[in-house]
Amino acid sequence: MIMIGLDIGTTSISGLLYDLETRTVLHSTTEEQVSKPFSLNHEWERLQEPGIILQQAERILGFLLSRGPEAAGIGLTGQMHGIVYIDQSGNPLGPLYTWQDGRGNLPCRAGDSLTYAQQLSRLTGYRIAPGYGLATHYYNLQHQLVPEHAVQFCTIADYIAMRLANSVVPLIDATQAAGIGGYSLETGAFDITALMQAGIDVTILPPVVPSGTAIGTTLQGIPVYTSLGDNQASFLGSVPQPAGSLLLNIGTGSQLSAWLPEYNPAPSAMEVRPYPGGGVLMVGAALSGGRSYALLEGFFRQLITAYTGEAPADIYSLLAQLLAEEPADGMTAGLKVNTQFLGTRADPGKRGSIEGITLDNFTPAGLSHAFLQGMIDELYGFLKDLEQQGAKGFTRLIGSGNALRSNPVLCAKAEAAFGVPLTAGAQTEEAAVGAALCAGVGSGVISSFKAAGAFLRDIYH
Repeated sequence: MIMIGLDIGTTSISGLLYDLETRTVLHSTTEEQVSKPFSLNHEWERLQEPGIILQQAERILGFLLSRGPEAAGIGLTGQMHGIVYIDQSGNPLGPLYTWQDGRGNLPCRAGDSLTYAQQLSRLTGYRIAPGYGLATHYYNLQHQLVPEHAVQFCTIADYIAMRLANSVVPLIDATQAAGIGGYSLETGAFDITALMQAGIDVTILPPVVPSGTAIGTTLQGIPVYTSLGDNQASFLGSVPQPAGSLLLNIGTGSQLSAWLPEYNPAPSAMEVRPYPGGGVLMVGAALSGGRSYALLEGFFRQLITAYTGEAPADIYSLLAQLLAEEPADGMTAGLKVNTQFLGTRADPGKRGSIEGITLDNFTPAGLSHAFLQGMIDELYGFLKDLEQQGAKGFTRLIGSGNALRSNPVLCAKAEAAFGVPLTAGAQTEEAAVGAALCAGVGSGVISSFKAAGAFLRDIYH
């Protein structure tokens, strides 16, 4: 049986046909997002156009159906945390406020260090980071920016799912609800009492339903299922055996993810996210991720342009040459790069640094190695948190994301740090595969989310 998976990302939209019987992608397509993140009035705004995103998703779906008209279900995933307001007819009101939008990180009052996200976190007792939907909504409430006729908000993937299914009511599963904020892992629902105490009208929240719930059908009669958060979808589409596996994803951002069978409320620097079918996903997120390496690329690009008067065509090939010319062992000789250039979830104001510079180690090649090592070190630091949560005995390290796929030196540094061989995921569009598997579970073809790993190629043995 064939399922469709759609991944509504921030910079691209991907779709594929996944054959559950052969465990293979039959057709896939990826398009750059037509609706680029933009700002209207302030540099900290990161907005997109939901109507344009819907049109592009519909076009991709049409392409996939032309290749696989027998598809039996459609699953979705996409960028987490961001929200779009909708009216009672299911129409979008205003832009999509993406996860990169910075209004939640603004100070509540001039000269005050307390941000809107921090204020909301104090009022609710939940850690609600800037960019989370409720932090964005809380700012909009304080500044009378919520559209007059808004009845609910939802993620962009749930908005697309609703429209594809010819519905006007957005439904959300636990993986996406937790990404909005104010979601209780213990009760499996938004904490209505805590949010009301913060002055939030909870009727604007979308109803929470089980992962894989059917929400309607397309005009062709194909069932559409609730979306998964992109992190959980990537794990589902990459990891055949969740127990004992670490997923290392390095793309625009980066994460270290591990599945645990039970929620442990002990304090942790990692985020605890619900996982479809039970258990939780422990996620250590590095906000800069692959953008750290892009920062270094931009530095060399500016330097070469200033010296030659011409912008170079390709800098990444130069970086690859620098990494290959000198051996990595002992190369940095104390040179360390802290890659927290965009801060952390817990401390958005934190910044990166370069330390340990000597007269010998501050070379282009040494700096290139140190940047890569810093990216890995930031993610490896989350392993201690996992161990404090009682997780240990990881025997598989699975890599995903374009930064890992395109940089063998980065892969080698990951293997050296974690002490486990790194294996690339079987598919390049892991999140879309996870969305297709979600549709398989929703349709009943796959008996449960725990059984979904059997429908992946297990290339780790």
